[in-house]
Amino acid sequence: MTDRQRVLERLAARIVARTGLHYYADKMDLLEMVLQRRMEACGCACPMDYLSRLSDESAGEAEWRALESAVTIGETFFFRYAEQFHALERTILPDLITRLRPRRTIRIWSVGCSNGAEPYSLAILLHRLLRARGELDWTVDILGTDISVQALERARAAEYGAWSLRDVGASERRQWFRPAASGRHWILRDVYRRMVRFEYGNIMDLPSGGGPAGPFDLILCRNVLLYFEATRALELVRALAERLSPPGWLLLGHSDPIGECGDFLETVTFAGTVAFRAAGSRHGPAAPRRCVLSRASGTRLSLTAPFRPARARTPDIVARADAGLARAEVRVLADRGAVAEARAGCRAALDLYPLDAGLHFLSGVLAEDAVAAGEGFRRTLYLDREHVMAHVHLARLLRDAGEEDEAERMLRQARTLLHRLPPGATVPDGDGLTVAGLLRLVGGDGAADGDETIAHGSSLLARSVS
Repeated sequence: MTDRQRVLERLAARIVARTGLHYYADKMDLLEMVLQRRMEACGCACPMDYLSRLSDESAGEAEWRALESAVTIGETFFFRYAEQFHALERTILPDLITRLRPRRTIRIWSVGCSNGAEPYSLAILLHRLLRARGELDWTVDILGTDISVQALERARAAEYGAWSLRDVGASERRQWFRPAASGRHWILRDVYRRMVRFEYGNIMDLPSGGGPAGPFDLILCRNVLLYFEATRALELVRALAERLSPPGWLLLGHSDPIGECGDFLETVTFAGTVAFRAAGSRHGPAAPRRCVLSRASGTRLSLTAPFRPARARTPDIVARADAGLARAEVRVLADRGAVAEARAGCRAALDLYPLDAGLHFLSGVLAEDAVAAGEGFRRTLYLDREHVMAHVHLARLLRDAGEEDEAERMLRQARTLLHRLPPGATVPDGDGLTVAGLLRLVGGDGAADGDETIAHGSSLLARSVS
């Protein structure tokens, strides 16, 4: 082992110890690329110089914050995981509103909030529920925390492009956002921004008593713990549970690696998802059971490909990958907010792999306008007639254009395809949505309501709460 490799391993150990991101423990090539970018930014000639900078009393903490932003994988969008937001809309938030009505104050914490899409989605939903009850005089405190200072800056700006709004329909986009001066982005309206505040926060501080003081009535820590070792993840879940108010709720991600936690949490089962309450809170809407979760298989394609600094993402970088890795690279760029680069990378990949349906689907999702999006989804279906999400996205576009009959035809095809799949399977390109969950949302089992039968996951929920 060379001296450079030894120093890089020391750096990796320090990063894992500080951030808990065990994901990087066996991915030295990936981590070295991230570190190289930071070394260049700091003018450090070698890893030892950079290690010394991190240890410097005056400049070290600022560089740690920049490094934390660089290693964080921020993947989020509005109303992500429709099944959980359906449970929030129908059961969890109404339960909290009823229980907390005497004090008319609700506290919510979004852990690992990234660009703010999750806490702002909660603000939109909660505002709608309170307005429907004529109770907009509540004190709503929604806190978003993240280890990435760059992500927090984007969250406070509340300006979003098509990638973050890919599951928000056109009418809801106009209702909840106003166009940015550039004409390409959308800015969240102030009524929702005022409900949310953002702070720097490292989840690793929780077991020692650090972090935001509870109690919170609802905590969301979704797709954060999957980067941690199972034992550390369980320790962090316990720390989160300790910050719940007695009737409070905890939501975790579908892929988070949680072990046995039945001694301090109870599980409430919903259609397509679960939620948690502090042990002893046996007054929920469904009979709780002991919590035993393990890492689930999902569709997190962006974690399967190595991350390279954005400056290096050029068409010839894509050219050295196969189509699957090219798709993963495009997703990583988009998830990190580099949507223009993701769009360019997608175009470059399509030049190399013009018959790849997945790349055409991404081109539709990343498109800047409805016409280009429709072209992307139609090309996807030309190449893969069984691509469910292309049917559903295209149905949404058709409905927005007033073509109701054609939209319904697309949804019928989607339902037919879904009925051929196992109910518990995840839908390809569905961002974790299960077959059974999508069937409910597009009216495939007769359980969806009215205008909850038009579009995919979160878009569909967005229509139901508008």
